[in-house]
Order: sequence, then structure tokens, then C-alpha cells
Amino acid sequence: MGSASTVRTAFAERLALLYQEAGNPPLKSVSDAVARLRRVDERGRPVRVSAQRISDWRRARNVPAQFAALAAVLHVLVPQARRTRPEPVSEGLYDIAHWQRLWERALADPVEGDATGPGAREADAVGGVCPYRGLASFRPEDARWFFGRERSTDALLDQLRSAARTGGLVMLVGASGAGKSSLLNAGLVTALGDGAAARLVPGADPVAALTALIPALAGVVTGAAGSPDAPGLVPAARDAVTAWARDPSTTGTTGTPSTPGTPDPPGAEGPAGRPADPLARPVLIVDQFEEAFTLCGDDARRRLFVRLLHAVCAGEDPPVLVVLGLRADFYEQCLTHPELADALQHRHMVLGPLTRAELRAAVTAPAKAVGLELEPGLAELIVREVGDGARGAHGSGVLPLLSHALLATWQRRTGGRITVAGYRAAGGIQGAVAATAERAWAGLDPAARTAVRHLLLRLVRLGEDTQATRRRGTRRQLADESADPGKTEESLEALVRARLVTLDAETVEITHEALLHAWPRLRGWIDEDRGDHLLRQRLEEDARAWKGSARDASLLYRGSRLAQAHAWARAAGDAFLTRTAAEFLAASNRVRRRTRLLSRGAVAALTVLAVLAGWAAIDARRQRDDAVFAQVLAEADRFQYSDPSLSAQLTLVAHRLRPDDVGTGNRLVSIVNAPLATPLLGHTGPVYLTTFSPDGRLLATASYDRTVRLWDVSDPARPKPLGAPLTGHTGWVSSAVFSPDGRTLASAGDDGTVRLWDLTDPRRPTPLHAPLTGHGDTVHSLAFSPDGRTLASGGKDDAVRLWDVADPRRARALGSPLVGHTGPVWSVAFSPDGTTLAAGSADSTASLWNVTNPAHPSRVGEPLAGASGEMYAVGFSPDGRTLASGSGDGKVRLWTVPGGDMPGQVGAFRPDGKVLATGGGDGAVRLWDMSDPARPAALGRGFTTGHRALRSLTFLPGGRTLAVLIGVENAVQLWDVADPARPVPHGPPVPVDTRYAGAAALAVSPDGRTLATDRDDRTVQLLDLTDPARPRRVGGLLTGHTGYVNALAYSRDGRTLASAGADGTIRLWDVADRHRARLLGTPLAGHLGPVNTLAFAPDGRTLASGSDDDTVRLWDVADPRRAAPLGSPLTGHTEAVASLTFSRDGRTLASGGNDNTVRLWDVADPAAASPIGQAMSPNARTGSFLAFSPDRSVLGVSSGADTVRLWNLDTDRATDRICAGTGNVLTEERWKEYLPRLDYRPPCG
Repeated sequence: MGSASTVRTAFAERLALLYQEAGNPPLKSVSDAVARLRRVDERGRPVRVSAQRISDWRRARNVPAQFAALAAVLHVLVPQARRTRPEPVSEGLYDIAHWQRLWERALADPVEGDATGPGAREADAVGGVCPYRGLASFRPEDARWFFGRERSTDALLDQLRSAARTGGLVMLVGASGAGKSSLLNAGLVTALGDGAAARLVPGADPVAALTALIPALAGVVTGAAGSPDAPGLVPAARDAVTAWARDPSTTGTTGTPSTPGTPDPPGAEGPAGRPADPLARPVLIVDQFEEAFTLCGDDARRRLFVRLLHAVCAGEDPPVLVVLGLRADFYEQCLTHPELADALQHRHMVLGPLTRAELRAAVTAPAKAVGLELEPGLAELIVREVGDGARGAHGSGVLPLLSHALLATWQRRTGGRITVAGYRAAGGIQGAVAATAERAWAGLDPAARTAVRHLLLRLVRLGEDTQATRRRGTRRQLADESADPGKTEESLEALVRARLVTLDAETVEITHEALLHAWPRLRGWIDEDRGDHLLRQRLEEDARAWKGSARDASLLYRGSRLAQAHAWARAAGDAFLTRTAAEFLAASNRVRRRTRLLSRGAVAALTVLAVLAGWAAIDARRQRDDAVFAQVLAEADRFQYSDPSLSAQLTLVAHRLRPDDVGTGNRLVSIVNAPLATPLLGHTGPVYLTTFSPDGRLLATASYDRTVRLWDVSDPARPKPLGAPLTGHTGWVSSAVFSPDGRTLASAGDDGTVRLWDLTDPRRPTPLHAPLTGHGDTVHSLAFSPDGRTLASGGKDDAVRLWDVADPRRARALGSPLVGHTGPVWSVAFSPDGTTLAAGSADSTASLWNVTNPAHPSRVGEPLAGASGEMYAVGFSPDGRTLASGSGDGKVRLWTVPGGDMPGQVGAFRPDGKVLATGGGDGAVRLWDMSDPARPAALGRGFTTGHRALRSLTFLPGGRTLAVLIGVENAVQLWDVADPARPVPHGPPVPVDTRYAGAAALAVSPDGRTLATDRDDRTVQLLDLTDPARPRRVGGLLTGHTGYVNALAYSRDGRTLASAGADGTIRLWDVADRHRARLLGTPLAGHLGPVNTLAFAPDGRTLASGSDDDTVRLWDVADPRRAAPLGSPLTGHTEAVASLTFSRDGRTLASGGNDNTVRLWDVADPAAASPIGQAMSPNARTGSFLAFSPDRSVLGVSSGADTVRLWNLDTDRATDRICAGTGNVLTEERWKEYLPRLDYRPPCG
């Protein structure tokens, strides 16, 4: 789940699931039912729960303050859900005690927190049910989430009804990934009913699997001596199965998945007589029938298996029905069996792609079934990405990829909602599987990664002419045959946790063949050298056969076959050989040596004869010299590309042997321009990182041998080691980087620590500080800020940490970890000015952080997504405007870095628009020069009030004074900002007894003489600002609101003050005489929830309000005493409206909502207001700051936890930026794919 996924989110999801199970009753009816219960709380007060409160609980906006209210709602919903489904779909869903424990945890959980902390872990533990299966196929128990194949299920049932009359096998044929297993197990089994189906998977011995399922057939097989052509086989098999089908003792269920050799028990069918319903008899389902060809190497056993299956269902009124699930590329193999050929001709069904409607149901219906909501547009996006042009059909194999993408998106859900951002972060259809596989791969050390490669290749079977398929192995076999059983077990567990490999009591197999094509790394391993893989596969199979036949010497390799296998083993290395294969080759070599001993006598005799030929000695010497010279040149050629330096030195040897050889001389001349290497020897393990010092005289290398070494490379031709290796890390060292001044070295590694070293004397480096700890696992990357005062580290714990290393001897952690990634952080990099930090992660995204104040960093926008593989490397351009990323999908991407982002949560434009003030979570107020809105420049270092919580900022008219509302202390302080580079306070903060209501609860009159603020007693107070150093209250308190005051706003003439509150009303006050302010007219009502924000139009005739009811309303306040609503509410936001602002000409209104969108409205005619285009997303959570610059060219919006972003509203500027940042992405080929009806006219051409 995303960063908002705390226990509160899990509580909301679970309540939504219960609500779904109860049949989604109207909120009002639940509220009324609670009232009819007449319950009271612990204080004896009646329990009342409004429909809005229940809605807020379901949407994770808040948690019930008292359990009595929740218990009353549960008392209404649980009985309704139990009537629909007696057994809960998720454990504890009907248990009141379970709900109380969850409520207590949710009540204690902060609204926002560390997504990797305990809250998030508890959320995962108690979160909602996942309705998506990922790469795994659907099982009978998953039928409630199985949608989109209803039409195919009915068609398959019709095929079985027909077979019940005529007899014969029924075959379900489809491409890999078409959903055959899911249709058979979740669709057909469920449609047949409990106990009506028995299932098996053929495995390596399909006959054994069948007789284990139907024991009566074991005697038939024995009687036939295993021969498929034995007389009487067919009637004997039919009689045995007839008795089995009628035996009540065989009745069972099929609630668990089948495994080879451990089949599900069949179902007994009614009375002994044949029932009227053609399907009222056992149905034998043989899933993955292609295994009879890929895993069973015995033709006779395969033939017997087919004969038995056909025998039990042949003829009219057969005792059982048999349906086979077959992969389409094995169609040809089936034609060699008459029984299968007959079925393919007369009783087969092709499982084709889903229609658009079915595909949409497969995406949306499972989420709806568990009470989750899909963000609008997500289903359309997925259907569009899966579809194939105008036909809407999807390619074969895409369904498991889609299911896995939905699973990965579900894991990133936010507040009971599956979002487009989560789908993009998961990598989409193709990227999700690759990203998951890469994350599992990234979590392993180098030895375990090698084990993963060997393990997966042994779970793949290559054919000479067919594509790669899965093969099944046993856990013991894989471990026993491995060169490193421990690492094999570790890697197997990692693959199982990632659901890439399925493991049961006996067998191990890749979860779905889609992985063989969707994960580029595995596809590369398979395609790397297909010939070698085929040789290895044959070697391992022959070795197992040799071992299984008591090591029969006649099965050993000899001659060219042995030479070929031996050459491959020598080139591949011992790690690629299983133990059995290594023993097999060793035994073959021993036989070869014994054979050679027999011929040594003959060889000796020939040698004597050769010695007697002394007259040829001189000629032989010449031939030897020629041979040696040729051998040296051949060796030089062999290493020309793999090791150019060794090749160059071998060429020098040849030149010395024959200085006058013209060809050798030409070789030397050509080598001059080739890149040559000088090996630095010393490390005893792989070297992971090399880094030059800033002056280029030192080189640091980090290694798997747990050390860092320093090298003097001042003369690159003669590098030499400096001092002893730097030791101290207890695991392999992943990174070693120099500080900008070159006096400090930082190293990090597998032990989860960061170490600092003093390089004042590089020959004698010394540790500067105790190891820096905080990462929970391997630290992968390090980076110093350009000023050398901050060090960033990224690790396997999915987090980035910042360290204060201004004084390396007193290094310390800065703030909390930077979290949000869902995979290890591979790379970190600072921008050249040191204000931005980038992090690249295994979750296929990169994140940007504002580190202007490293003690209080803030995320800049949403993660950069789009890669379909892990982001391994990130780096900034020298001007800091471009970020380059390299990812596992083989692509480098250039990202334009937002230049209009500033640290802050609240903000205010100076009346002339030339300066913007922002206030951040670090308590600092910063002033920015807006001459170039694309690149705002800081004016001075800003200032701090000495208090952390800044609630609101507003400029007084004239722009020379800035009012700052401080939250925790409930005080106002005025600052003289006439010189923005040197702000000074007018006086100390003045307590005003406000409530923490947000940025809108502060308003300055147009003449600058009065400041209005809320109070914690639900009133409004006016402060006289005539003396900015000593604000004081003027007049009486404005009373009337029955809820806290959330927002205040002055009309342009300053004569009217509007206030809005949690009571859902708006009140207008006559403040022409601020000493005697009075209410004008009656409160304005209409909103269905608290009103959060207000804004007067510049002409003062229209007031806009935004509410928790997700709407904006416009009011005619030309005569404040007779204010009235204008037109219908403006709808479109899906969460509460938090901010409003009018453009200076009053023709445009902007609204910001908690749904993370900003919407623009045409209010030239307020009575007929309408939306302007689609909603705009700030790529992060919107906040309370939303304001047009005075010239209307820029919209400022709070975007993210602590970022203020500027949007240039000039579409021409936006066009230029898009074209500059995206290049030629929309190629002619992509144009034809996405826009086939339009002529090619690139928008940036």
C-alpha cells in the first residue's frame, strides 16, 4: 500500500468489505437502523450515527471516536452479511471482538506516518482481502473473485452435456496464459457444484497420477502389464470407473488445489441409476495436459494414459465425463493419438480472448466484490493497454500479466481505493511482473543471485523446435543437485514470497509460463545460448537416468559426446553443474582414462621410432618455432576483445620472437588507439564500485571481500596500493565515495552500516566515527552533497537516510528516513546546487526530494514512473534541470526536473506578484523572487519564527508586512519584509487563542488595519494592526457558529467579512465599524458537510465556498443582507474541497481538493458556472495553498507533504516544455498503433 496506508486505511477497507458483503445498503437506512436500536454510550447518551459519518469511516477520513457508535453499525451490517454468506469471506469479519481490536489500533494510529513503520505493517496484517491472483491461476475457493469467463463456462458446460450423450473426450484448447486452468478450476468446478469434479495434473508419470485418483484402475493397469494395447483394457477400465463413480465412499470435495500424485477425491453422484441431468455424474478434469508430452518421456505410458482416459468416457451414457486442458502449441502432438485427434475434431472448445466488456468485468468486479473502489479512468486505461487496436482483443498470455499488475496495484492501494498512480507505479501490464521479479532478484546477495539463475533454468524445459515451457522439480532434488544448497534454499524462498515460483509439499514450479517471456532477465538467460542450455538439459537428464539405474557404466558418455560435454562444463564453470551431472562426467572421464592406458604401449613404440628419426631434428625445430609463433598470435587473437590488455602484451611477445615480421608490426600500431587496462590485484572477491577522488590522484574500490582499498593512480601507468585495506564492515562493501574536498571517504555495505574514514594521510586512513546505523539492511548507495556537509544513503530497507557530516567526527542522522519506495533504493544523487536529491529504486520509480534544509526534507511531486524494470542509476545534468535514469528494461530516460518547486506547506503572493512567501514544515518562512516563475530564486536565507508549525501566511496591502499565524502556540507575528532579503519582526508573537483550523482561518482587511482569526471557542475575533508590533483585539467576539470556524474572507471593499464553519454554514458580518460588527441576514446553508474554504470574487458580488461534501457553491452577496445561492453546486471533486482562489479578473475560479486534483471553473456568469477542461493533478497530495498570481499567468498550489509548486497557465509555454522534455517519443510506428485513423503529424515536429 502507499504512504497513506496506515491501520486507519486497513480499518476503512475492512468496513467497506463488510458493507459490500451486507449488500451495500443505503447509508441513510443504516443510520436509521442504528437510531431504532436505541443504544446508549458509556455516559448514557443516545448513540446516533449520521450517514456522513459512516461514509467518512469507509473512506478513511476519520475513525469512530467511541466504539459504541461502531458497534451499533456492526449490529446492523453483520446480520445482513451473514444472511448472504454464513461464513465470512475474511477471518474475523463478523467478530465484534476482532473489530474492537482493529478499532483500538486505528484510533491510536496517526493520520499520516511512516509507511514502513509498525502502523503500515499492522495495516498489512489486518487489511482487506486481495481479489487478484497475480501469476497464479484461480482455484475453486477463488471463484467469488473469478469474473469475465461466464460465457466460456456456459460453453464448456454445453460441450460436456453433448459428450454425456455421445461419449468421448472433451478438450479445452488455448494459448499459454489464456486462462484455461482458471476456467477449469474456478469456473467449471464451481458450476458443477461441490463434489462433482475430480482433478489431476499429469506430471512425469500420468498413469500413476490417474491410478492414485481412481485406485480401481490400478488393477486394470497391472492386469494389462502396462501395455496400452492389452486385450480387454477398455472394458476393464470402464467397469472399474463405473464402480468407482457409484461408490458412495468416494464422495468428497474439491476445495483444495490438485498436485501431481496427490489428486483431489472425486464426488459421488446421487443414486446408482443414471440421473436425468447429463452433468449429474463425476467429471474428471485433467489440467495442463501438455505435461503428458513435456514431462513424460515414456511413449508407452503416455499412450496408456490416453487410452485409459478415453476408455472411461467412451460410448453412450459414459460413467464419467473427461475434459482435458491443453496448450495450443501442443495441438500437433495430439494428432498422433487417434482418441485425441477425434476429440479435437468433434468435441473441442477454443478459449479465446476476453471481450472488452468481459475484460472490464475481470478488472472491476473483483475489487467491487471486496468493497474496494477503482479510481475513475483506471479501468478504461487498463482495457486500452490490454486491447489490440480497434478490435479490442488482447494477445495470448496477457491475462496473467494483467492479473499480476492488478495484484501489484492492489498492494499500492490508498484508502480503500485502487488508483491510476498505483497502477503506473506497479509498471503497468508488462512491467509489473518484471518489476516484481527484479525486486526479488535485488533482495539477494551475489551468491544467491547465481543460485536463482541456476534454479530457474532448471525449472525450464527447452525444446528443439518449440518454445520454452515450465518443468516441475522437487525441492530435495533441486537442493541436492545444487553446488550451494543453502543459497538455493534461500533463493527459492525469495521466489516463493514474490509468487514467482509455486511450492507445495513435494513439487516446485514456476508459477506461470508468462514469467518466461515477461521478465527480460530470465528471457535473456534462456536466449543467451540456447545450444548450451539444450546441452546442459540433456546432460542433467542423462545423469539422472545414470544415477537411477544404479550408475550403469554403459550409460556413460564416450568419444565426441564426452568431449562436447566436457568442453561445455569447463567453459561454463562448476557452478553450472548439478552434483549428479558432475559425478556423471567424472565417471565418464575415468572410463576414458582407463581406455587411454591400454593404448600407451603403442604410443611409446611410436615415440621410439620418432626419436630414431634424428635426421629431421633441424626441420622439427623450425616447425616448432613456427608453431610457437603461430600459437602466440592465435592467443593474442583469442583475447583481442575479451581482454585487450593481455592481447596487446601477447602481441609484444610475438614481436620479440620475430622483430622483422611486418604483420606483427602492424598489429602493434593498431593497438595504440585501443583502450588498454592495468589490473589492480589485491581484492579476493568481486569489486562492486570504483571511485576517483576529486583531484584524480586516488582511486577507491569496494569489494565483496568486505574491504575497501585505496590506490595511488597519480601515474595511471604505474598504479600502486596505498596502505592496508580498510576493514570493519562485516558484510560485502557496496559503495565507497569521496567527499568533495577529498579528505573524507564514506563506505557502506551489506552489514547495514555507513563508515567514515579520514584521508588526511591516504597511506594511513583512520576511522572517523563509530559506524552510522539506522538502515535495517544492506546499504546500496552513497552520495555527498556538493558542499560536503550532507551524506545520503539508500538501502535495501526501501529508505533513504540523510546524515550531517559537516564535522565527520561528530556525524549524526538528520531527521527521519525518507520513505515511500516499495523496493530497495539502488542509487542516490544530489543536484549540482545541492537543493534536490534523487533516489532510484527497485520499484521501477525514482523520487525527488527537496533538501534545501536537510534536517527537514520534503518530497517533490509523485515518483517518476514509466520504467518497466528496476531503476538502477540516477544522475543530474550540470545545470540540474535534467535527471538521467537507467533501468532494468534496458532504457535510459531523461526527465525534466520541475524548476518551480519550493519547500513549503502554505504560501502567499505579494500583492504585486513579484514575491512569493512560503512556510515549510521546518518552521522557516522563505521569500522568492518571481521574475522568472519557471525558476524562482530565493531572496536571502529566509527567516524562522522559532516555532515549527506555520499555519498561514498573508501579506498586508502594500506588501511591506507579512502576517504569520503560528499553530501550536496559537499566536500571530508580523514581519517587516520591505527588504525581502533582510526581513525583521515588528514585534514578538501575540497569542490569539485560535484553534488549529488551517490556512484559511486568517484574513486581512483590504486597508491592512484589521486581522480576523478564528478562536477555539467557535467565535471570530478582530485584531487592530495599526501598530504592527502590538496587535490587539478590537470590538466584541463574533458568535453564532455551532462548530469550529474553518475559514474567513474579507470582501474587496472591506465592509463584509465571511466566516465558514464545521457546522456547514456560512455567515456574513458587517464590519464597516469593526468596533460594532454584526451579523447580516441569516446563515447561508446548503452544504452537506463542514465548509473548509471561502473566496470573494474581486468585484465583491460573488462568494465561493468549498466543503467536505466535495462540492463548490457560489453565492450572490451583492447585497449581503439578502445573500442567495447562484446556480447548482459545482461537482467533480471526489474528496473534500480544501482551497479556492479567484483570478484577478474574476472570470476563473480554481478549486483544490483532497482528491489530489485542481479544477478550473468558468465563472464569468456565476449563475451558469461550468468546468474548464479536465481536472489537473499536481502529482501529489494537494494542500491548503491555492492562489493565482496577480497577472493570472501562474497558479501556486501546495503539492505534496512540504512542497509548493508553480504552474504556468500559458498553453504555449506548456507545449514548448512538453516537446523539449519528451523528444520524439511519438514515433511514426507508435502513431500508427495508437492513432491509425489520422495521418502522421508529430505534435513536436
